[in-house]
Amino acid sequence: MAEGIRYGLLVRTCLEVLRDAGDRMPGKAVLEKVAQRVALTEPELRAQKSGAPAWMVAAHFHTGDAATVGWMVKRDALWWITDEGRAALGTYPSSEELYAEISRRYREIVRSRKQARKKYESKLSTIAAALDNVPAGSWTAYDDLAELVDGSSEEIAHLLAETYVENSHRVLWADGRVPVAAYQHSRHRGDDLRKRLIEEGVEFEGRQASREQRVTIDLVVDRVSVAEPAARRAWLVRGSNVDGIDLVPEWLAQGWVSLAASQLPELDDEVEPQRLQQIVDEEYRHKSYSVREKLYSYFSAFFRKMRPGDYLMTVHRGDVYLGLVEGAAYFVDSPDRRSNLRRPARWLNTKQPQDLTNLTGSLPTLTQSQDDLIDLTDALDALERLYADLVSVQPTVEPIPEAQLADLTEETATDLLTDQEWLGELRELLAERRQVILYGPPGTGKTYLAQKLAARLTEPHAVKLIQFHPSYTYEDFFEGFRPESGEDGTLRFKLTSGPLRKLADDAREHPSTAYVLVIDEINRGNLAKIFGELYFLLEYRDQRIRLQYSAEDFTLSTNLYFIGTMNTADRSIALVDAAMRRRFAFVEMHPAKPPVSGLLRRWLNREGLNSDSPDLLDALNGRLVDADYAIGPSYLMRQSIYAKPDGLERVWRHDIMPLLVEHHYADDIDVERRYALDVLRQSLPHQPWP
Repeated sequence: MAEGIRYGLLVRTCLEVLRDAGDRMPGKAVLEKVAQRVALTEPELRAQKSGAPAWMVAAHFHTGDAATVGWMVKRDALWWITDEGRAALGTYPSSEELYAEISRRYREIVRSRKQARKKYESKLSTIAAALDNVPAGSWTAYDDLAELVDGSSEEIAHLLAETYVENSHRVLWADGRVPVAAYQHSRHRGDDLRKRLIEEGVEFEGRQASREQRVTIDLVVDRVSVAEPAARRAWLVRGSNVDGIDLVPEWLAQGWVSLAASQLPELDDEVEPQRLQQIVDEEYRHKSYSVREKLYSYFSAFFRKMRPGDYLMTVHRGDVYLGLVEGAAYFVDSPDRRSNLRRPARWLNTKQPQDLTNLTGSLPTLTQSQDDLIDLTDALDALERLYADLVSVQPTVEPIPEAQLADLTEETATDLLTDQEWLGELRELLAERRQVILYGPPGTGKTYLAQKLAARLTEPHAVKLIQFHPSYTYEDFFEGFRPESGEDGTLRFKLTSGPLRKLADDAREHPSTAYVLVIDEINRGNLAKIFGELYFLLEYRDQRIRLQYSAEDFTLSTNLYFIGTMNTADRSIALVDAAMRRRFAFVEMHPAKPPVSGLLRRWLNREGLNSDSPDLLDALNGRLVDADYAIGPSYLMRQSIYAKPDGLERVWRHDIMPLLVEHHYADDIDVERRYALDVLRQSLPHQPWP
């Protein structure tokens, strides 16, 4: 039990307070009652960095687990116990048994959710299409969705709790009961789903929704099956001369196809035709009417008609290259403004292009047009024959090599004065989890190691360093609207990419290169506010989410890695957002533990310096009660300190002592008498230094 905090007793007492009250209570009032009933220990009363006592933080956190398993409800700052929670108090008489059962059920719920997501992930689109046809004022059941995808109602309930699907709040049990917290997605947690459904027009008889308003499986199937899959189309896109630049080699090498779209704002394939026409007329008003009409036809086809699976063709110096559209349109702020609008593509014959003179059917006629984008669907038969020939010539497509983090050599370990095995384990952890946080007291070399490590693991241009601070926002980090002055002097707002968006776009364009974002002092920012919906993608790299500003689908590619640093003197790990703790692997860097322990001595030996500074630093840290406030060796790893007789005294007085004064600000401790350099030196067993 961490730090002597009695989690089981705290949770049980919260449930007992709610049981005795017999009604809903403000969470604050529940905790006040708990403080009256429980003789809190010194570790439990110890203040956390937030100022709240440790027991209160623990009670808030672990009653959340009790709510997940359905034993209580926490909604709108009000808490109350459920019938299942009352029964549990009688079934499990001891606090340890009660807490163990909560933990067991919670783990089982998490496991079941992940299993359901893995099993039905390929059928999520079918479920989403079904729920899209369950209008407000009606509901469907887990049983209906289970029959639709050949599953069980329990599995579908866990799936929708694990993976958010629009309108999933309209899915109830077969008898019309609203699912309890264990079967609710976190986006619904804290909502009164029954009240929400009533507001939408669903009628309830007691605890059950009206059966007359249920959308049954027959109706769901009818509605889902209305939309037939679109027929495959074919397109020729020209890229050999885009304002004087040949883009085709980039298309073939990097797996995409593009239009310039230099004046378009970021749009998606759901843009209405009228809206797209207005944008083209406004942003390209310097062009003639005929040019604007042609641009509109290009953009409309690229956005609205082109679909994944369509054939692609391009012509380059008399050679014909054929491919397949692989995904949705997306925007990239290309440096030359010639390839802003792109779609991922799989080019099939990059090594063996076909001769332009070998085209048959109506293809030669269609390709004579000099338009940038040409619909070749009328020549689909001829194109499919060409496609078949290409497949027979090239039966397998060379896959793009996956990004790999570079191996860390003995030379790297020597340069960093660190054990190679420890570095290797850190590299493997980053490769497996894709996001790690180096945490420890100040001066332990976290930022230095993160930067050096990133530079050794990939190419220099693929590394970006940023620093979080209290005013840092999602808009700073990912994307947001920024004011800019137009040519006419008017102020307008433009959607601007932040460092993560730019790096993520680069990583998507170069899948064989590892990209690393180093986030210094990650805990100083409001993590939930900064990451927003991106939390989900940190854990599920294979999923897409709809962004809040650009309103496009977005994913984090697997070749993007995160290394964060965190000073434990600023904030305890226990108070870091729970979602962040789950998504990052934490690696400790403490002066008393490898690889930081002995680092100052190793550095002095390498630099050929003699000093008692390592012993003095050990003596200082030995006098600190709180290990999170230990002083790291980096403060003493500068050549200038040892070049002057008073160098060590100066850094001790101006760098280290102020940290200790701040640490003991509220304590009745004479910092000078306890930590002064001469005091510590006198405490050493041997005093070879004057």
